[in-house]
Amino acid sequence: MGDSPKGTEAAAGTGSGDCPLELRLQIRNCRIYAAQISLTYLAAPALYVGFVQAGLCKRLHTSDVVANLPSTVFLGMAWVPLVVTWLYPAARQFKMMMGLSYSLSALMGIALAATLLAQPSGGLIVAALVVHAGVLGAANGVINIMGWEALNRGVSARLRGKALGLAFGWGPAFAVVGSLGAQLLLEGKVFGWTPPSWLGVPYPRNYALLFAMSAACTGLAAFLVRLYRIPVPSVDVQRESFSTAIVGGFKAFLRYRVLLIASLAYLLMYCGNLVQTNMSLFTYEAVGRMSEDLVGYELTLRFFFKILAGFFLGWLLTKTNPKASLLVTAGLQIAGVLWVLFVPGYWFLLAFGINGAGELFGVYYMNYPVQCSPTSQVRRNIAFLTLLSSLVGFAPVMYGWISDTWSLRTSFWVALAILVFTTVMVIVKLPSHPRPRPEDLTDADRAQPA
Repeated sequence: MGDSPKGTEAAAGTGSGDCPLELRLQIRNCRIYAAQISLTYLAAPALYVGFVQAGLCKRLHTSDVVANLPSTVFLGMAWVPLVVTWLYPAARQFKMMMGLSYSLSALMGIALAATLLAQPSGGLIVAALVVHAGVLGAANGVINIMGWEALNRGVSARLRGKALGLAFGWGPAFAVVGSLGAQLLLEGKVFGWTPPSWLGVPYPRNYALLFAMSAACTGLAAFLVRLYRIPVPSVDVQRESFSTAIVGGFKAFLRYRVLLIASLAYLLMYCGNLVQTNMSLFTYEAVGRMSEDLVGYELTLRFFFKILAGFFLGWLLTKTNPKASLLVTAGLQIAGVLWVLFVPGYWFLLAFGINGAGELFGVYYMNYPVQCSPTSQVRRNIAFLTLLSSLVGFAPVMYGWISDTWSLRTSFWVALAILVFTTVMVIVKLPSHPRPRPEDLTDADRAQPA
């Protein structure tokens, strides 16, 4: 399923920087990647398993445990990308894996929409939601890894900031549109505005339409996979035994100090970021109103600031180095927590914007390990990091326990300590320009494009 020599513009002499493709093809890859991310953001209410699925379960009068089951299953599929990358390690299999993952997401969206329209029993709908969440959890992990490989193989390091800036600058704007559209579909109004009755979509057709629209987005993203131009090496990676690829690969992952510290920094920054649930709960203490009364404004600030930060951080990566993006996103996370602690009244709401901008740490703290990894091992190393990130799931419970035992403010101080410690570790321990270790390079990494 890889590109042919003609498709990859095999004349490596036309390449730019560390990518053998000519500049126009690299820019094309940047735009395709950004379009796929934007489509995912547009369909986020259905693809980001959580609020919508839980709301549908509660409409069916399930318990809170059942309402959280789709999210649990979604997160529990973090092991799948590691197995998939072991089974299909070759660069020539990139399009097959990414296209199949998007296509499965689209098929599951259509299947769930059809199930809702058939109006079966509540138990069957819950079962369909759980299956949908499981497939999405597996597919999204593979898509994420393949997206990083597309950037690593199809875009030079110099242009990577352009791709990330486009994707995570425009992407959140699509998230705003998708979120407001979902609000209108499910509640029948948005920001107090109610459309004419003939435009209303009653239950269960509103939920069915939401999942069908997500299928359209992922189906279009699957089509875009075909348009990538990804160079493949003349000597491709071959499947190794499970022991060599997974056990041996994880040992190599742990032995490279820079990669290990960068991965630990990602996990700790993620842990610090997850105090945002307590930030929402703090709304009542800050302004005297329940959090649900202002959640629409909080989300709007979150995504608006993320749009601005997305363009800025992409430009920053282009002009400086990968470490600078780590420090800026860490600074935004710290500033958001400090704002919660020290800014009273309605100005407190700006913390959600600052925190939203800082949430892009997830992109740039992932980019750093990618640049530490040989091209042939990007899939495997990001799969390891994705699996390890499931450990961060304990953080919201920890913050909840801290706030129940002491106070919400105490949980913010704990998050602040984690974020500051991580930032100091990044400053002291990580180089500005990460590189793979020479001893980790394989014949596939050294081979010229076919």
